[in-house]
Amino acid sequence: MRKFLLFTISVLIFITSAVPVGASDYAKAVAREGGLYYGAGSVLVMDARTGVVLYETEGFTRRYPASITKIMTALVVLEQVEDLQERITISANAVDLPHYAGRMNMVAGESITVLEALYGIMLPSANDIARALAEHVSGNIPDFVAIMNSRAEELGAYNTRFINPCGLPGYNQFTTAYDMALIKQAAIRNPVYNQIIGTAYFNLPPTNFYEETRLMRNSNMMVRPARDEFNAYVVGGKTGFTNAAQHTLVTFATNQELSIIISVLYASPRGTIFTDTAALIDFIFNPPPEPEPPKPEPEPAPEYIPEEAHEEPYDEQETVPAFAYIPQMPINITEAETIEEVSGTEAVTSATMSIAIAVTALFALALIRKKYYN
Repeated sequence: MRKFLLFTISVLIFITSAVPVGASDYAKAVAREGGLYYGAGSVLVMDARTGVVLYETEGFTRRYPASITKIMTALVVLEQVEDLQERITISANAVDLPHYAGRMNMVAGESITVLEALYGIMLPSANDIARALAEHVSGNIPDFVAIMNSRAEELGAYNTRFINPCGLPGYNQFTTAYDMALIKQAAIRNPVYNQIIGTAYFNLPPTNFYEETRLMRNSNMMVRPARDEFNAYVVGGKTGFTNAAQHTLVTFATNQELSIIISVLYASPRGTIFTDTAALIDFIFNPPPEPEPPKPEPEPAPEYIPEEAHEEPYDEQETVPAFAYIPQMPINITEAETIEEVSGTEAVTSATMSIAIAVTALFALALIRKKYYN
């Protein structure tokens, strides 16, 4: 019995370890209605112009944001800084990051423009540059984060709270697919933002510490034409990843007639954010045709019957030659009589005769008795 229990527990551990990311949050099937397939824990599609939600699954569930936080960072910078050619100086505090945090390997004291810094946070998702931008705008990171949270509330993102300008993990930081779509909606109103997120590669010019240019690659493969993930509808987007958030992506796409924002959160492996986004774009821009109503069954065509077949069938053995003359014998009944009346008269006559015969026989027997017994 003990061996059986141990074997059962081992099997259960093996099965649960194979469950994909997100399956423990809710009973999620990969196949969705209408032929739409995606694997992320939360997805949402919003009309970029009206803010109407066109499609969502777990779109209002709180998730960790990871580096899609930098959408809000960029929005605040663009709203707070008038001259994007202003130069910022990277501080020692800005480059003081945990070992796992992505960075551009900036050096304390290095100087770049605000516009170059925006490319740095939106393409390679450099956390050292995000912290430097926050310090440049507000003087310190906590004050900048306060502006981020205030702006989120103004946009209606009530289920969002940021604790840093990078999206690095920490206590009490969360968002939803819907809230990130609201933040993205505000950001794409700025043409500079759209230009940045749609750039596949950017060369950071030489600085006071580096004599050569440094290449920045966009982490969003959907805007890089040489990649299989490239999608012509996509204007741009922002990716993110932490162990807690898993992979995230918020995308802006348009087909000229309709512009949409797609939020994909809590996805794994990394390729899921691109395949899910592409599936949702196709689902909205090229919806499956509505099923046609059932057609009424056609009435069967009338069977062709030759003209001679309309004659009544007959028995060949009783066939009467066409030339034979059969006289019609009329029934001899007057207008005052019926067949029933004629039959009744015959029955009365027959009964009267029977009674007369019986009376005659009795009279004869009486005579014979009198003769022989007197």
